[in-house]
Amino acid sequence: MTETSVMGIRSRIGEALIDAIRNLGVEGDLPDLELGRAKGPDHGDYASPVGMKLARVLRQPPAQIASRIAETIDVPDGAATAEAVGGYVNFRLTAEWLQRLVAQVDARGQGYGATDLGHGERMQVEFGSINPTGPMHIGHGRGVVLGDSMCRLLEFTGHAVQREYYVNDQNTQARRFGLSVMARMRGEEPPEGGYTGAYVTELAELARGELGDIGSLPSDEAEAKVRQFAIGVMVERIRASVARLNVPYDEWFPESRLWLEGLPQLAIERLRESGHLEERDGALWFGEGDEEEDRVVIRSTGEPTYFASDLGYLLSRFERRHFNRVVEVWAADHHGYVNRMKSAAAALGIDPERLVIILHQLVNLKEGKMSKRAGRFVELDELIDRVGKDAVRYFYLLRSPDTAIEFDLELALTQGNENPVFYAQYAHARLVNVEVTAGERHATLPERADVSLLVQPWELDVARQLAFWPEVVEDSTKLLEPHRIPYYVHDLATAVHRFYHAGNETSEYRVVVDDPELTRARLELCRASRHTLKAALELIGVTAPERM
Repeated sequence: MTETSVMGIRSRIGEALIDAIRNLGVEGDLPDLELGRAKGPDHGDYASPVGMKLARVLRQPPAQIASRIAETIDVPDGAATAEAVGGYVNFRLTAEWLQRLVAQVDARGQGYGATDLGHGERMQVEFGSINPTGPMHIGHGRGVVLGDSMCRLLEFTGHAVQREYYVNDQNTQARRFGLSVMARMRGEEPPEGGYTGAYVTELAELARGELGDIGSLPSDEAEAKVRQFAIGVMVERIRASVARLNVPYDEWFPESRLWLEGLPQLAIERLRESGHLEERDGALWFGEGDEEEDRVVIRSTGEPTYFASDLGYLLSRFERRHFNRVVEVWAADHHGYVNRMKSAAAALGIDPERLVIILHQLVNLKEGKMSKRAGRFVELDELIDRVGKDAVRYFYLLRSPDTAIEFDLELALTQGNENPVFYAQYAHARLVNVEVTAGERHATLPERADVSLLVQPWELDVARQLAFWPEVVEDSTKLLEPHRIPYYVHDLATAVHRFYHAGNETSEYRVVVDDPELTRARLELCRASRHTLKAALELIGVTAPERM
């Protein structure tokens, strides 16, 4: 069996399906054959409505087309059998191929499923970039975990990835934050719309000790000094918070750097020359004729907006730093900015398809609404303290980004199978434990495993889950949907637990038995499963413990 057939059985079946269609005399472009996982085991492992897809082209009944394809298709390596059911062709992976797959996966280790899909494409993923005007709360944590897991997937599939945190250090909210801290330093209330949380008072006390008396400074200079200090403290705290989730950033890029490099100024001049800016009511606007999409770039006061910085940020990444694609991970309340940023990219001569924006819904606890300005929020650090890093990361990825999450603290703390992260980690620990048991019972075991001994349905079900892993990686990467990984982890863990429980119910089905050949074969399956489970958990930043 070739490595390519191991690494993508769905693709191999797809190629065989196309070959069979060509042999029927069909030429030219083909419709989407919708080859995917079968709806249930009764329909095999994969299915395609190919008969219905080609009925108009061949002018034959769908069932007849499907039957002809099923009779003639040749899936490489004897990997699958084909059966026509109505207008569908169902494919079932063969036991012999699954057995051989187990040995292949064990040989690849945690590298199984990794590909060169990206061919070294230079990508930046910018995520978690909240205004550094307060601590991270649990809603922010979702974007951090989502972005980091995307990066892990992209790296696993051959992309050159840079993780970036964009530090808003001079926008309106940052200035309002600085004024709030300065007010507390003077024993006053923060300005209207300012920040009133207890942490602001704490920052004021720190600033008073570090900066001394700023009363003699001009107000603008004093505000800038306090703002710089307070934001510096908050950035360090944010760094510490994300580090607790094992999230590394390659670059903490300050907004102020853009202006020092002259990039917003350059973008504005370019847009002005190309006719994409117009003056209105004393302000400078960017617009494409749609009033709802118009954005102020320079206010009538002469003050630039955050959108002016965004224009420079586009040039920084695509023209100065030459990223081929940029992925932005934003909270869903920023949805109104998506079209504006796409339009701005196009106006600057950047293909908007190179700018990918992922929106995610927020996270809630039963404690109530979160508001950073008023200081009513559950800090991310508190959540990590209560349930641990692994549970936080896993639970954040249990839903697609467009679905809101209500974090279930009680479930996350449960040490039982109803807790999905415990369920997955326990499966890995069990796989490690059988290795220890085998070493204690058998002084020596055969060097090579006779995988043909893996014949029980629950053994082949584990191997079947291993066969699905490469396509899960591919789909998760192409769609930038890392939430598919915990879904797969649960399915693989379920197969592992069933395999393990079969031995508890009947001793002859245990991994470690008197027969060294059979023990070695089952250990091969355990090792292949352990490697894959650990690789999947690591892609979402969750540890794979050896003991529970």
